[in-house]
Amino acid sequence: MLMKTTVFLLIFCVSTLSAQTHRYIYDLVYKPDSASVNTRKANYYLDINPTETYYFERPYFVSDSIETATGRKIFSGKTSDLLSKNLKTNEYTLFSIQYFEVYQLKDKPQMKWKIENETKTFSSLQLQKATTRFAGRNWVAWFSKEFPFQEGPYKFHGLPGMIIEIYDDKKNYHFTLNKSENFKETYSMKIFKNARERGTEIPYSKYQSLLMNYYQNPLKFIQSGQLEINENNKLTLDDGRTIYKPEELRLFEKEEQERLRKYNNPIELDKAIRYSGFKK
Repeated sequence: MLMKTTVFLLIFCVSTLSAQTHRYIYDLVYKPDSASVNTRKANYYLDINPTETYYFERPYFVSDSIETATGRKIFSGKTSDLLSKNLKTNEYTLFSIQYFEVYQLKDKPQMKWKIENETKTFSSLQLQKATTRFAGRNWVAWFSKEFPFQEGPYKFHGLPGMIIEIYDDKKNYHFTLNKSENFKETYSMKIFKNARERGTEIPYSKYQSLLMNYYQNPLKFIQSGQLEINENNKLTLDDGRTIYKPEELRLFEKEEQERLRKYNNPIELDKAIRYSGFKK
């Protein structure tokens, strides 16, 4: 695996200047619940285009590929947020998909990096250490000057090179570059185009209120008539269960509130919603 990764990174370094889309694929190991030792794994893609970047979880890539090949819109798996960055203004747009709505949250995070003297080697690349305090966490990054970009996973950017590895000092989030690819043509994700067209821009304070309202009433989208639940139109949960009976819906509401309280460990810790009964 190490040799395969090395080959991809070397090819990337040689051909990067001629490509229109530069794709970095990161492995992420994270803790949904900061109080637990249990971790989950995910793959995130960072596409660097001439004027903007796209950051998205792998299921979106699978869905986009199927739609491009067949015309069918298919998505399997729990929806996660999308993130884009305007390379001219350095403004990030987070697209949060909440059932039938898409919300756009914009910001320009400032990161004050401290570049350390410590170095290490990763897949034949020479990496240098840097640290920063961002969004309520202390981060350690390892970057390479062998790439003509100053980007990284999520909103991490601004170092004199590409971020190859980054993690917080509590090891709640740990990103590692796994693979790099180049495309001669600019690769634009359809899901971002759809999110821009459907999305409503709101301030983060309003977004927090919406999340709290959902916590207080997870079944509002059913009660408001947006989704009719009956024996012929059941609600399918992430664990495969289908429910439609009143007692099942009440149980779902309780379980959903418990899930939100438990799995409340976002990358930007200072933006975590303080749900009722939740203690950090």
